Amino acid sequence: MAFNREEVSALLSQCHRRCCICHRFCGVKIETDHIVPSNEGGGDVIENAIPVCFECHAEIHSYNDKHPRGRKFQPEELRLHKERWLRICAEHPELLIGAIRNADVGPLQALIDELEFNATVANGPSLQDCKFHEHQFLRAIHEGAVSLLRNEIRETLLKAYRAIGAANVAIEAKSHHELESEGWARGTNEVQRRVKDASLEITAAIDELMKFFSNETDADRTQSEAGKKEQ
Repeated sequence: MAFNREEVSALLSQCHRRCCICHRFCGVKIETDHIVPSNEGGGDVIENAIPVCFECHAEIHSYNDKHPRGRKFQPEELRLHKERWLRICAEHPELLIGAIRNADVGPLQALIDELEFNATVANGPSLQDCKFHEHQFLRAIHEGAVSLLRNEIRETLLKAYRAIGAANVAIEAKSHHELESEGWARGTNEVQRRVKDASLEITAAIDELMKFFSNETDADRTQSEAGKKEQ
C-alpha cells in the first residue's frame, strides 16, 4: 500500500511543495514521508504523511539509536512541523509570494546527480580522457550530509568515492606518459582496471541512495511494471 495519490497531490499543493521542516522549495525533489514509520504501526493515511526535502528525510531516518548524537526526530514533533507549516501556508499565503525559491539543490540530491554523471563517465567511449567528478561528495562531507546516512549507505558511498579517487589518480598518471609509449600502454591498462572497479562501486552507491530515498512500495512497483507490460 501507499498514500493515496490524489490526497498526496492535495497535500503538496497545501505546502506549496516546500519542506515542512526546513521550508526549502523542493519542486519535484520532495518526499511524502511517514510521520509514524510503517514498521512501527504507522498507516498509509494522509494524516500520517509529511512532505520533506531529501536532506530532512535523511535526518529523520538516519539517526543511529545505538550511537546517539543530537536529538532524534519524534513523530509528535514531525506532526507539529506539518500542522504549523500548513497553517502558515493557509493563513498567510502572501508570505510565500515573495519568498525566494532556492534554486540550489541540497547536498544529497547533488551527490546523486554527480554519481549519475560519474556512471556515464565510467561507461563512456573515452575512459582515459575524462576524470570523475568529486565536488559534490566533498560538499556533502563539508555540510555534514554524509554523516547523516545509515552506516551501510555511507560505507557504500565511501567505497565508491575511494574507487573514483583511485581512477582519477590513474588517469592523471597516464597523462604524463608520451603517447604510445610503454608507460602510456601500462597506464591505459591501469586506467581501464580502475574505471571498471569504480563503475561497479558507483552503481552500488546509486542503488543504495535511490532505495533509501524512494517511497515506492513493492506493490507500487508491481503495479507500475504490470502497466508497462499492458502498454
